[in-house]
Amino acid sequence: MLKARILGTGYDVPEDVLSNADLEKMVQTSDDWIVSRTGISYRRIACNGTATSDLAYRASRSALEEAGIAPQELDLIIVATMTPDMPMPAAACLLQHLLGASKAAAFDLNAACTGFIYALATAESFLLSSNKYYHILVVGAEVLSRVVDFTDRNTCVLFGDGAGAVVLGEGGGGEWNSGDLSWC
Repeated sequence: MLKARILGTGYDVPEDVLSNADLEKMVQTSDDWIVSRTGISYRRIACNGTATSDLAYRASRSALEEAGIAPQELDLIIVATMTPDMPMPAAACLLQHLLGASKAAAFDLNAACTGFIYALATAESFLLSSNKYYHILVVGAEVLSRVVDFTDRNTCVLFGDGAGAVVLGEGGGGEWNSGDLSWC
């Protein structure tokens, strides 16, 4: 049975940090309240001028390098994001251009917190049901700090910025398939 395999992974996070102590100065909260409910002590925040596609690009370069795949070998790029650079073109299309992945189809998938899981399952379907897709880049990337209400303590403590990427291909050992996601 043919299975999807993760060939490489990568991530990128901004340097700037927003700590729970910083949030204590912005909203009525405390480090204890945040950590006891979320386990979060700090979140990364993108500086002005850093786009979702910038984070996605750096995460993707790392994943492609680990996989030993050139961008020109990609057949499909899926970016799971709620915060694309702009409504159009899609962040995936911007990423395709930045990478020079000239033969890859590209689209965004907007599904909030479950976006990356949906993108993995979608990529698996493309990979396993067609003889046209051999290397697929899946990226989850967000710059949520630009849309979060930092006066709402119930939500501002949860979200930060960053990107994670995987390159999928047909697998032998070390397979992944959506049936393995019983922990979700």
